Amino acid sequence: MSNELQFIKGVNKLHAFYTENVRMLAHAYDLSDEDAARILDRFDFKNVARSILYPPQVDLFDRGPDLAP
Repeated sequence: MSNELQFIKGVNKLHAFYTENVRMLAHAYDLSDEDAARILDRFDFKNVARSILYPPQVDLFDRGPDLAP
């Protein structure tokens, strides 16, 4: 696989991981995904605001071969 494709796959994994952490943080503050998305959008976090409204794309407990220490 080319370096560029590996890079894009890595960025996608990082974005999914970040999105899930933002979703968990919102839930810790008793915010629904929709409320959190509205707040994030208001403060110009447009990508993550949109992303948290979709189903999770990453299993936070599956380290997988690319995230192994």
